[in-house]
Amino acid sequence: MKERIIKIMEEKSYIPRTLSELAEVLNVSELDLEKELQILVGEYVVRVTKKKKYDLLKKFNLHIGTIDIKEKGFGFIKSDDFAEEFYVSKDFIGDSMDRDKVLFSITSDNDAEGYKKEAAVVEVIERGLKLVLGKIIDKKGKKTFIANDKKLDLIFKVNDFGIAVIDDVVVFEIKEYVNGKLVRGRIKEILGNINDVGIDIKSIAYKYEFSNEFPETVIDELKTFSDDISSEAKKRRRVTGKVITIDSESAKDLDDAVGIRKLDNGNYELGVYIADVSYYVRKGHPLDNEAFNRGTSVYLTNYVIPMLPHKLSNDLCSLNPGVDRLIMGCLMEINPDGKVVNSEIFEGVIKTTYRMTYTAVNSILDNDKKVIEEFAEIAPDVKLMAHLAEILRKMRVRRGALDFDIPESKIIVNEVGKPIDIVPEVRGLGEKLIEEFMLIANETVAQTIENLHLPFIYRVHDEPNTFKLSKFSNVVRSLGYKLSIRKERVTPQALQDVLSDIREEDDGLRTLLLRMMAKAKYSEKNIGHYGLASVSYTHFTSPIRRYPDLIVHRLLRKYLIKNEVSVEDQEEVLDRITYIAAHSSKKERDAIECEYEVNDMKKAEYMEDYIGQEFMAKITSVTNFGLFASLENTVEGLIHISSLDGYYVYEELKMSLVSRNNAYRLGDIIKIRVKNASKETRQIDFEIVEDSRSEGRKKDNSQKQKS
Repeated sequence: MKERIIKIMEEKSYIPRTLSELAEVLNVSELDLEKELQILVGEYVVRVTKKKKYDLLKKFNLHIGTIDIKEKGFGFIKSDDFAEEFYVSKDFIGDSMDRDKVLFSITSDNDAEGYKKEAAVVEVIERGLKLVLGKIIDKKGKKTFIANDKKLDLIFKVNDFGIAVIDDVVVFEIKEYVNGKLVRGRIKEILGNINDVGIDIKSIAYKYEFSNEFPETVIDELKTFSDDISSEAKKRRRVTGKVITIDSESAKDLDDAVGIRKLDNGNYELGVYIADVSYYVRKGHPLDNEAFNRGTSVYLTNYVIPMLPHKLSNDLCSLNPGVDRLIMGCLMEINPDGKVVNSEIFEGVIKTTYRMTYTAVNSILDNDKKVIEEFAEIAPDVKLMAHLAEILRKMRVRRGALDFDIPESKIIVNEVGKPIDIVPEVRGLGEKLIEEFMLIANETVAQTIENLHLPFIYRVHDEPNTFKLSKFSNVVRSLGYKLSIRKERVTPQALQDVLSDIREEDDGLRTLLLRMMAKAKYSEKNIGHYGLASVSYTHFTSPIRRYPDLIVHRLLRKYLIKNEVSVEDQEEVLDRITYIAAHSSKKERDAIECEYEVNDMKKAEYMEDYIGQEFMAKITSVTNFGLFASLENTVEGLIHISSLDGYYVYEELKMSLVSRNNAYRLGDIIKIRVKNASKETRQIDFEIVEDSRSEGRKKDNSQKQKS
């Protein structure tokens, strides 16, 4: 009956009806109908008016979503009914809290100027906050729980401390929202002591539901795996020739290997061989379920939370030299223009020749005679790989692929997890070489299945928001750059041209543009990859650390090896892929947020030792509330507008803060003093040391530049 009720209410001619009126239309008893309507009202599908008339909830401008509340008090609501999210100002949050499931109404439906549509919370349907991280402290001789998240304005009443003691880092489970700010609950789990090494990172990881511990069912399944793959190896093609892995010195999960040769016709044969994780991780088994739940491996300074246990990632599936390993291979014939003219995807077995490091490869490419002599057997192959990688790079550049080239840093910690240095990460030719090979393999695999018109999981990247790009266009043009817009669309090639022209002092534009881009995600629908200027792309090359890659391997085996392509099966596969894509995209976002939070915490902890010290910094962002400036080691701090001498006005078009006598803008080099740094709040504050021409752009000097 539910379906009939909803169907009739969805008709354009339907008007809100009373119980008796609706029973007459449906030709059912009022008693039976009332029961169904109560269920639909309880499920927030149907709404009943004050006059006791029923209609679909959405017709009342009411919708269901999840709210994400930011530290400053405003929030954003995401709803399955809409592609975009809605902005909720502080005044319309109501009594909702972060991650609550809420009933909301749309208050501003006009996004013609590019601003987010606005909404207001009408009612909290379900509390999203069930677990709270914090610690046990001594308060007037009594054990008390306090939350790590200072924006949680709640009073915690602990019914059961269990075995938790003072200074334990714990998880508080909310059992009851009593009234107002009071919640009752118990200590559900003890993560460790506040003095334990790595407890700070472990706490953040727990918040995003990432843990190093694997369930017993997974451990039991691992015990059934054998190191002996000889029987399976006999069924597969053996990859011959010189094949190498290229990774960092510290890498233990070697999931990709490459081999190359020049063909008689002048083309290149490139083999990309990926660990066959799907052979071990079987659909529906505990290991598969756990890998799905995690979605991805997470890299947190010196702390790694793997998607798969080390028995697989560092052993059975790691392409270590001199031992047989199962792989999925992608063999490509590439012409001198970088086009794949022929390809083959197959199950194989491999024994890698060398375990190479980026350092060694970069030394070979720098013509280091000692290293070339050490690896004389494969040095020519490495140089041939570099030549092909350059061909592929130029092909992508011609196509319009974007390279933001934003500096990244590595946080160095000591044995107790304290940050002792922050150094810029340098990517040499070896790193870029492998990146190019992985990109072309991912494209080739995606294009292969796209041509077969079969359900698949793609890595997609949508076009940027038109309004955001128009804002960026106004900014870059005001700084003297050209950006061509055709029919309200900016091509990747046009953005690439701007990126290649950006002067060193305007490096902040790269970050500004990156923030305006859509987020790449996984999808069952292939809309292409804007950033790579690719019509078809997937993730095939890292099944040890990404669940979608594992699914890609399964689908390749299903379609290309087993030839399982029935129509009925495809419908089921498509539904499953849709679900996996959405979940994997969420877990990827969680991992990124987790990594950002840990990096912010460690950078703030590092800068606590430098409070009061002075540095030269570059302004990387300008907002209406102040300036963000970055040190050479990529540590970024806020210079709040209230700390600047004089009255400053924000000029968005020029990305500047301007006063009567001075102006600060994107790219300016300034001298700053570290005003404050807090590991607990993960914030760093700077202040400008003195007002000199080297620190800002004097207004009269700015006017001279214009003339």
